[in-house]
Amino acid sequence: MNPILVLFGSFFLMLFLGVPISFSLGLSSVMVILMLDIPLSIIPQTAYHGLDSFVLLAIPFFMLLGVLMTAGSLTDRLLELAGSLFGKSRGSTGKVNIAASVLFGGVSGSAVADVAGIGAVLIRAMIKEGYTAEYAVAVTAAASTVGIILPPSIFLVVYGSLGNISIGALFLAGIVPGLLISGTQLIYCSYLARRDGHPRGQPFSFPRFVKAFRKGILPFGITIIVIGGIRGGWFTATEAAVIAVLYALALGFIIYRTISVKRFFAVLGEATEYLGPTLFCVAMGMLFGWVMSYLDVPALVGDLVKGLELPAIVILLFIVVLFVVVGTFESGVASIVIFLPIIQPMTIAAGLDQVHVGIIVCTTLAMGLITPPYGLCLLLASKIGGISIDRAFFAVLPWIAVFLSVVAVMVFFPDLVLALPRWLAPEFMN
Repeated sequence: MNPILVLFGSFFLMLFLGVPISFSLGLSSVMVILMLDIPLSIIPQTAYHGLDSFVLLAIPFFMLLGVLMTAGSLTDRLLELAGSLFGKSRGSTGKVNIAASVLFGGVSGSAVADVAGIGAVLIRAMIKEGYTAEYAVAVTAAASTVGIILPPSIFLVVYGSLGNISIGALFLAGIVPGLLISGTQLIYCSYLARRDGHPRGQPFSFPRFVKAFRKGILPFGITIIVIGGIRGGWFTATEAAVIAVLYALALGFIIYRTISVKRFFAVLGEATEYLGPTLFCVAMGMLFGWVMSYLDVPALVGDLVKGLELPAIVILLFIVVLFVVVGTFESGVASIVIFLPIIQPMTIAAGLDQVHVGIIVCTTLAMGLITPPYGLCLLLASKIGGISIDRAFFAVLPWIAVFLSVVAVMVFFPDLVLALPRWLAPEFMN
């Protein structure tokens, strides 16, 4: 039997039967290893080698940072800063939700942390103000996706480390798409506010803004540390993650005194719960990728693309469709680990910029966080809002259409994505 068919056939069969993605990756790889009589020692060696990466050390620290932001009440300060910006405009709380996601998501690097931190406050507040639960859940879930695109981003760290692409370049390239998504969401939010007569906020007050700015500028300094430090060449993405955690701890322990020693250990436990499944998935994905390389799957895919002579734009559109479907059923990290060894030879053969491709992949996968059955952000937001996932999904559908329109712009106008890294850090570009 063809080992390639065994590898992919068993993998998708186990997914269909409900086997967790990490175990599906590992078991299908082991089946081929046994079938080809490859020494079993390759399993722990490859898994360990996959995790033995200085770059991947950024993941646990960025995850810890997201939990620290909420535990240390830094989220509340960013919410207050966002709330001071929109004044008496109609639907202002919905706009605050989106702006807060830009501020918080750009600091935590995690869409799930965004929903947990912001959604727990704003969804209930919006319902109390008279917004429908469906709208409150939809805008919170949709806005949270920007946490995957704006730096720092766990998806971009994984993609860059596995694809041997500069994480600094990916971080810079994610800024414009992230702001575009948030900008189009604000426009749609304003349209719905006028159409449905959403409540108005408090009148704009400059003293209130100054007060909120003073309270929120130190937490937002995390973004400046990460981006400025990497851009300036002062430290790597991993070192930036460590420094950001130390900075957040200093704010929580010393400046604001919102984190105690007992609370800190609870935060470590909470962050570990997120970290374990993620890194296990990366380890099993590396094993899966090694088996694919052993079977020459990437080379076969690259040769196929060269033979078909498909236009670069067609390949990019295919990648978008692929990850729209994949992101609906699998976690973003798992999707990157599985499919990066396949799509990278395709895109290299087509002469596509790997930073551009990486941003498109990660942005498209971010949408999977608000599409059932996997959509973690939609599930969490619907739980906070007290509505069924079906009601939440129908409410978020127009927001998905807005999201896809930005992805389409990114596909057809790559200079929008690549302008910042080419301008600010050409040395990061391949």
